[in-house]
Amino acid sequence: MMQNGSLISSALRILRTATVLTLAGFVLAVVATGGCSSSSTPSPGSSPTPIASVGTPSPTPTPSPTPTAVNFVILNYASVAPTTDPTYGQIDGIGQATAAPTSTPLPTVVSQVVTVHCNQTIQFYNLDRLSNHTASLLGPASGSNWPLFNNVNGANTATPQFTGSQLTPITYPQFSTGTMLGFGSGFANSFVYSTGPSAGAFYYEDYYEYSVGATPLMRTVINILCP
Repeated sequence: MMQNGSLISSALRILRTATVLTLAGFVLAVVATGGCSSSSTPSPGSSPTPIASVGTPSPTPTPSPTPTAVNFVILNYASVAPTTDPTYGQIDGIGQATAAPTSTPLPTVVSQVVTVHCNQTIQFYNLDRLSNHTASLLGPASGSNWPLFNNVNGANTATPQFTGSQLTPITYPQFSTGTMLGFGSGFANSFVYSTGPSAGAFYYEDYYEYSVGATPLMRTVINILCP
């Protein structure tokens, strides 16, 4: 009986040893393969947001050159004596110069009908140091039949320099330079305008002298010729 018990005990020891060895081998195998594998497939990395391609920048438009005048109308009520034109009657305080006026020397100006050619540039200057003036269109000229001042812009509104992409003509309906301050103020001139494409004679008058009832009125005729 004792012999049989020893045999059984030896057999159990051998079985335990085999079991331990088997478990140890399994653990080593798992460690060697990096542990338990995941059944889920790793998601691919997200693609980077593409950078928008930068095209060649559009060139900056070249600004149109500032127009310069070739005709100069001078207003100077205080220093220019009136004259009588045989066609249009009394002209006073408005004349014409061959160049833009400067402070020294001041151009010599006489009251006269102003004659210019069509499709040219024109600018108005106030040489009166103490008074503001406008050059305001009253309408087509017909002899000495001057109308009353009828320009709705009065002293407040200057006609825009451009109509569309073109210089505004001085024959534009209700044309006015707006207020030109006293000479030397830095605001004694109008915009540069166009004489326009059409021939004709037109009455122009100053709002300020009209509004105070000056005698004689500050006015002239601008005669536009189209050769």
